[in-house]
Amino acid sequence: MSRSNWLAFAALSLGMIVYGLAESYGPVSVASNVVPSSLSWLGYSLPYIFGGVGALVAGVIADSLGRRKAFLLTSILIIAGLLFYIPIYFLDMSSGPLGTALLIASMALVGMAAIGLESPVLTAIAESTDPTSRSKWLVLAPNFGNLGVALAFVPLLIYGTSASALQERFALLLMYVAPVAAFIIAWLKFSETLPWKAVRERVISTEGAWKAVDGGAAEPVVPTAGTGLRFATLLALGISQDVAFVYITYGVTYAFFASSTFAGIGVTTLVPLIGGFVMTAVGILAAFMITPKVGRRTFATLSFGLQFTLWALIATLIYISHTAFTAPLLAAFAIAFVSVELTWAARALLEPELFPTNKRGLYVSVIRAAVWITAGAITGALTLTSVGSNFAFAASVMSAVAALGVAGAVVWQRLGFETANRSLVGLDLHHVAPVTKAGQADPPGGRKENH
Repeated sequence: MSRSNWLAFAALSLGMIVYGLAESYGPVSVASNVVPSSLSWLGYSLPYIFGGVGALVAGVIADSLGRRKAFLLTSILIIAGLLFYIPIYFLDMSSGPLGTALLIASMALVGMAAIGLESPVLTAIAESTDPTSRSKWLVLAPNFGNLGVALAFVPLLIYGTSASALQERFALLLMYVAPVAAFIIAWLKFSETLPWKAVRERVISTEGAWKAVDGGAAEPVVPTAGTGLRFATLLALGISQDVAFVYITYGVTYAFFASSTFAGIGVTTLVPLIGGFVMTAVGILAAFMITPKVGRRTFATLSFGLQFTLWALIATLIYISHTAFTAPLLAAFAIAFVSVELTWAARALLEPELFPTNKRGLYVSVIRAAVWITAGAITGALTLTSVGSNFAFAASVMSAVAALGVAGAVVWQRLGFETANRSLVGLDLHHVAPVTKAGQADPPGGRKENH
């Protein structure tokens, strides 16, 4: 990576820390009793549903105005959302009509912006790194979001819900303001990607832009599957992964173990805290040791198969323990976060690698919008409604969701195309004519090569 790319990566990674903090914004507010239990639905569903809207908006901006401007604009929304929450922290306004209105506005804006950040982050990294490094950086940058998830719950671990409201709220506020301040400084070094400039501003040829990015030595991606199959695959993988992530991290503990403690720590705090650090460690190992060496299709199939297996283990242990939070169950949760991170990595790799530059931001965002809205609805229902308190029903839903991911991965294994260690120039040239391994468009009537 060049110095400028390192600075851009630093900015994007700091943005993902803010993303992880903001993604936990609602559940932390509920777990810390800042949001009363009667309004818990605000924390466990609203941010993710609005996040889907934010993803769509960010994708439109990313394609029309550029990855950099999309990154900056969604960042401003995070700051605005946090400003709405300041009176609630310090004036204890959460129970009144004005406080409720501020909660809704704050969680909506923060949810929109946090999840909206994903699209410019993924597209910018995919368009700025060479094929051999792309696997590593696409997994590492989102992995900082896991660190943000863990950090969001540290104040609750230190102070607990019995600490003074001002002390707790001040600590939580710092967890948001500090990364945002660092993020504002870092984003000044984030420049626009060459492939976007080639496609939108025509300041450089498409082939020249990608050659500057990846050197021109790698074989191009040869897109042999239609756009419809790509969308269907990514939707199946995304819904399966996102529902599992949100429900295991936040939802299942709130639905079945809200009043439980383990070693004197509330389970609703302990599980996401452990999960955030486990996912961070797994993401680092996967980025350096697994994803650069394994094909995308194989990696997706194995990671989603592992998710299905581990969810079945958790369901069995909860059934045996009769909702008592035991040490084996905590261990199962910790292990399950391994598959949550690996499936997240599979998504982060595939989403920006399956679409051309001119539509990459929009298409990634359409996928993420549909995924987050669906995840918010499913996990909200399982966490907050009477049907969600029926463990057999919840387990059945989660098993079906896990099976959806396995099905999507298997379909892509059989019918999809490989993108690992290949130049994405093939995606941009393919709309002109089918692309060959040499990275050139075939003449009209040329044969599209299966790969």
